[in-house]
Amino acid sequence: MTTGEFRATRDVSASTAQFQAFAEDGSQGDWEASAPARSPAKIAMLLALIIVVLAIFALIAYEMKH
Repeated sequence: MTTGEFRATRDVSASTAQFQAFAEDGSQGDWEASAPARSPAKIAMLLALIIVVLAIFALIAYEMKH
């Protein structure tokens, strides 16, 4: 890296200082929101659907082979 290239780079310490000031500011509100709960029944239905689709695909592939 030449001296000119070194001087052309931006000063990352300024953005770090800005971030630290932002992080220390408590006026941003609560960030304790959580993701919506996943229903075990919906996950089970999705897995069952995937298994059925894969079984149909396997049957079609088997029939085409024989």
